[in-house]
Amino acid sequence: MISQLAWSPRENVSGGFSMVQSERRKNNRLKVKKGITGLLTPDIPQVGKIIDISVDGFSFVCRECDLPVNSPVEMDILIMDKDLFFPNVSGIIVAKSVVYDEVINCGPMRMKRCGVQFKPLKANQRLKLHSLLFPDKNLNASW
Repeated sequence: MISQLAWSPRENVSGGFSMVQSERRKNNRLKVKKGITGLLTPDIPQVGKIIDISVDGFSFVCRECDLPVNSPVEMDILIMDKDLFFPNVSGIIVAKSVVYDEVINCGPMRMKRCGVQFKPLKANQRLKLHSLLFPDKNLNASW
């Protein structure tokens, strides 16, 4: 299972603090090799690199993402290595952190990693997403 661990402080017996791992994600995620998302923000559209995706959401990194947690967001999602495009997907930013990502010819750069939870997807988007995540399952028309 591909997962991201959330860290929370917990006081230990000696009076200091230690870190405890807790699982934040409910679903398995597929690591995306070549994927981008375009955030359709009112000011300046932003582009991010998709890290992974699941039936409920995805995570991405981008240079600037000033939207706070719990903000609604509209985006386009393109997964190039699977030839999939999802236009105008609605979601909510549920997690945000600062990471360093290796950028060609620049070295490590400070980036923002965001987790997005999908709002209900359209039927055709849900079907395409399931075919990406579960290629071995036979999805018939009765679904």
